[in-house]
Amino acid sequence: MNNIVNVNKALSVSTVLAMSFVLLLGPTSMTMNVFAQGNTANQGIGQSQFATQLGVCVSGDGTLFSCNNLNAQNQVNTGNNALAQQGGGGKGGNTANQGIGQSQSSNQNALCVSGTGTFVSCNNVNAQNQVNTGNNALAQSGGGKGGNTANQGIGQSQSSNQNSGVVSGGDTTGSGNNVNTQSQTNTGNNALAQQGGGGKGKGGNTINQGIGQSQSSNQNSGVVSGGDTTGSGNNVNTQSQTNTGNNAAAQQGGGGKGGNTANQGIGQSQSSNQNSGVVSGGDTTGSGNNVNTQSQTNTGNNAAAQQ
Repeated sequence: MNNIVNVNKALSVSTVLAMSFVLLLGPTSMTMNVFAQGNTANQGIGQSQFATQLGVCVSGDGTLFSCNNLNAQNQVNTGNNALAQQGGGGKGGNTANQGIGQSQSSNQNALCVSGTGTFVSCNNVNAQNQVNTGNNALAQSGGGKGGNTANQGIGQSQSSNQNSGVVSGGDTTGSGNNVNTQSQTNTGNNALAQQGGGGKGKGGNTINQGIGQSQSSNQNSGVVSGGDTTGSGNNVNTQSQTNTGNNAAAQQGGGGKGGNTANQGIGQSQSSNQNSGVVSGGDTTGSGNNVNTQSQTNTGNNAAAQQ
């Protein structure tokens, strides 16, 4: 039950916090109004990649080495978010939103219609790689009636959609295959310290921290051949997630009506949908196979201290 709670927290916290406000807010922006709103800071590091590929081949003869889609996406971040807030004696207290987000999306569609043979054509190959070693570091001291509020998230998201269709009057060899490889590695940490938050307001100290990794793959392949279908209409998917980042939080004070509140989560999510259909007038050797490999490794910790 604790694992389910942690995953739910992580998916909601990290996906909403990291991916949403990081990619939407983008560059760093900061406003300060000590008397009215206290200190407010929004910081984000975001990387986003999007690819759409469409290949269509219609041939009255053979189709050879044609209409293949190849996509490679790579994201590496070593930057840190570091923030310190002091005072915030206004009604709003101290508020900080920090996020590191990486997002990759790929859509591939290939269609071949050939009067005779179709050879090594209309294949989709996608490779996505994300590496983050950046940290979120935050210190808040003071906090007025609203107390201290901090939202921190590290999020990695990958999405791949592959569709391949081959109609051949002759043999179909090495065609209409979908290959997808997704890799996510995060070693970044969320580190946060809050002190004070002893105002008369209802807020006190509030912390929301999350590290989330999400991968999605959809593969559809259809092959119709008047002859043999050798090595065609196969779907291969490999997904790997590794997280060693930690959520560390320390809260002191929180003398308001709300006291101290901390929500922490680490979540990893993988999704794969594979559909393959082969219609052949001859042999179907090495065709219409679905292969899926998913791996998740987490050594990150959730650590919180409240006083």
